[in-house]
Amino acid sequence: MNRLLLCPLIILLSSSLLSAADGDPVAVRAWDGGVASIETQWGFNLVVSSDANPSAELAAKADQVVSLVDTVDHVLSRLPNEPKPKWLTTSEFQGNDPNALTVKSIAANALRIKVDGVCVIVATSRLDASGLPGDEDVDVLVLTDAGAEQLTAEPIVSLQQSLRPRVVVPMMTAQTAADGSKVLNHNTLAVSTADQDAGETEIILLSHTPWKMPAELASLFDNMEQACSDSQDVFAQLSVAQLNFQPANGTHTPRWNVEHMMGRQLQFFSQIYHTVDPEVPVMNLNPKQMPADYKFAHPEWDGAEEARQMQRVSEFCRRFAYLLDGVKVDEKAPGSRWPSLRALLIQMDKHYQEHTANTVKKFELPGWPEA
Repeated sequence: MNRLLLCPLIILLSSSLLSAADGDPVAVRAWDGGVASIETQWGFNLVVSSDANPSAELAAKADQVVSLVDTVDHVLSRLPNEPKPKWLTTSEFQGNDPNALTVKSIAANALRIKVDGVCVIVATSRLDASGLPGDEDVDVLVLTDAGAEQLTAEPIVSLQQSLRPRVVVPMMTAQTAADGSKVLNHNTLAVSTADQDAGETEIILLSHTPWKMPAELASLFDNMEQACSDSQDVFAQLSVAQLNFQPANGTHTPRWNVEHMMGRQLQFFSQIYHTVDPEVPVMNLNPKQMPADYKFAHPEWDGAEEARQMQRVSEFCRRFAYLLDGVKVDEKAPGSRWPSLRALLIQMDKHYQEHTANTVKKFELPGWPEA
């Protein structure tokens, strides 16, 4: 292994003072036409429409599209090594998937979505709060047909008092923000499990368009993502036995290499995002560095699942990249130990290439499993 590459990565990781928070971050996103989407760290994408069909582009990217007018009591689930998620009724679901996303109609024109410890209610302003349980912790209330100016009037006032959400997102873009509201220049809200007593409800106005990366940053991101994708193509072909192959020369298993690449990128970017927005936790999935200390994180995962894990991290970095707004590529990013954002992105690109090449060399070693 290249010591010149390895040492800076170890030093930068060990010097971090940030600690991981409980729960994976969930993205709540606003789109035109009263459409919201929920994206999870496990890779689920749920699109919720009010009374109109979402765009073909949104629907094509979704694992499932639901409407507020439908009666729903379902679970979106995908276990490791399964190629695609399943849309199951609650009675069909076996309850053994920690990443499962549940969707339930709680009233006419209202859905409750639960995933990763986060509760999101998507509803219209016509939702009657009188029949809803008042003891449920609601993280985000998305109102698909309300503007900020309507939040101080009935029936929305009573609805907020009943649900006591941490955040309210009125999706009808208002001319001016309501008093005390926060206006964002992008369409994504990060939310994770709350570990503190809820304070006053925060009103957040989201744009209906994603944040656009500056051209130079976009180019560096594209290069990193391409290196990750190329690496996925290699690892996706490997069997469980091949991933767990322990070379006689004492070098790392292929599985360590994929966990190492994924873990570095995830931690470095989550450190930055957490510093800007604490709702994104620092996530450290790095394996132990020395072969003698290393234990498989998921010894039963096949190559396709390890590749999906890499892709999930790639999507995480892109999903919350709006938190890089205002950071110049040659500046040090908030919470980062890297000298510049450019240096981090270039290193991640090289890191994928090097460890993938190291893994390919193992295919010729004595004892390499045929399948």
